[in-house]
Amino acid sequence: MKKIRIISLVLLTISVFCSIDLGFNLLYNLIPEHLDGYTTNSTLQGLFGIFGDNSWSLSRFYSAFEKSVWISFLLFVENTALAIIAIKEK
Repeated sequence: MKKIRIISLVLLTISVFCSIDLGFNLLYNLIPEHLDGYTTNSTLQGLFGIFGDNSWSLSRFYSAFEKSVWISFLLFVENTALAIIAIKEK
């Protein structure tokens, strides 16, 4: 049970980091002065090349951000449930 909680917490941390990074990308691309083309100004892109292609649009940024936030929320709920179970077992 302890390993599952640790893995879930690590996944939550990674997911929150990705959500924040995608949120910053979305906000950056909403600035009118920078709309000469949608770009990825991302820590994840710089470190790992996650966002691969250059065909990003505002709707793709929003969709990726939305999915990432939902995944983060579900992982948060899972971590909360695992914590409650661990407390009840003691």
